[in-house]
Amino acid sequence: MRTTTVILALTLLATPLFASERYMNEKLNFSIATPGDDWKWTPIPDDGSDGVFAVTGPHGDRFSIAVSQVGRYRLSEDWIVELQRDVRRDAMSNGFRIEEFSQQRAGSPIFPSFTYSYVRVDASGKKCFVEGYIGATNRIYTLQYASYDHELMPEFRSFVASFQVADHLEAQRAPSTRTGTDIFPGTSRTGMTTALGVAIAPNAVSTPPATH
Repeated sequence: MRTTTVILALTLLATPLFASERYMNEKLNFSIATPGDDWKWTPIPDDGSDGVFAVTGPHGDRFSIAVSQVGRYRLSEDWIVELQRDVRRDAMSNGFRIEEFSQQRAGSPIFPSFTYSYVRVDASGKKCFVEGYIGATNRIYTLQYASYDHELMPEFRSFVASFQVADHLEAQRAPSTRTGTDIFPGTSRTGMTTALGVAIAPNAVSTPPATH
């Protein structure tokens, strides 16, 4: 009887983790939990990467996932330094500045991977907070959340934690040689620039939608 009770309790505790429908993309070899039943997925056109997708909540909050082309990638602290430089150059070219860029190595859901964050400040001094996660197999997967208030950070962390590679054998297939763009492909080739585009974060002239 006690064993049955424990199993039932564990089942009830686990149920919320699987309550939301998963978004699956077999071509780009990943799946991820939709944050809620009222969140909607939409593709974002992008020429530099293999795909960029946004999932939008009922109040306009958005998370994004960008997927690079197949390559031989190896993330490191040096790679993240180049990423920071690319982000700062992009901000300057669009009339913004970057503050408080930080990064931290992460062990999951992909190894190797990093989390990062920074503040993007417009000409009037208004701040947008960008949180991200980046991991590499034979593709680079970049998950991002831009907001003015950090309100959905717990949901974004759960979103990141739910990421899964669909086919681990496929994730090991890569070109036999590495190139400069594989070593650091740049934000445009990873889809990051598009993911932080007009509708999601203030890369250009627009700003994220109001959350409430």
